[in-house]
Amino acid sequence: MTPHIMTGSRAYNFNVGPYDDGTADLGLTHSLMHDLAREGDLLSAEVIFEAGAPIDSPNDEGRRPLHEAAFFGHIDMVAFLLDNGAYVDAEVQPFGHTPLMLAVQQSKYDIVAYLLKRGASLGTADRLSGFGLLHIAAAKGDVKMAGLLIKAGVNVFAEDKRGMTARDAAARAKHIGLEKTLLKVMEHHAKYICA
Repeated sequence: MTPHIMTGSRAYNFNVGPYDDGTADLGLTHSLMHDLAREGDLLSAEVIFEAGAPIDSPNDEGRRPLHEAAFFGHIDMVAFLLDNGAYVDAEVQPFGHTPLMLAVQQSKYDIVAYLLKRGASLGTADRLSGFGLLHIAAAKGDVKMAGLLIKAGVNVFAEDKRGMTARDAAARAKHIGLEKTLLKVMEHHAKYICA
């Protein structure tokens, strides 16, 4: 038996099974808006939104269309979603990843800058590890992202659940240049900003 494909705004082809032929139920509840956000199909998203599709419906994990647009780097879609009521700091369960965190992970610089401009929280961190935004950039050796976050005012002294700062994360990943830069930034902040 061939799986049926549901194409309504609330259930897309990820909502499959179970079927008589023994295929498994994937158990996902992505909406069509999730897929359009992932693909960056702004025109179709506008059409289904005007027809009444929800702009910010979460799937079972709390992942929303804004997470998809941020992860895949579709800035026009990110703007559309936020302009129409998407929550900028929505969290994916169980780790609390926000659209900003996903954009940092994927090195989507324009998305990160835009989300920050729209009020996204710099204080977001992974609930399990405590890794914050600067930790992620440092562990990847992403100097440009680290600079963008520091300029935006991220806490350079933030520690993860093991007491490691972003500088420690850079050192552990052997990104020596970034480690030295972060140390200088921390020294500067300690001397001039925190004093």
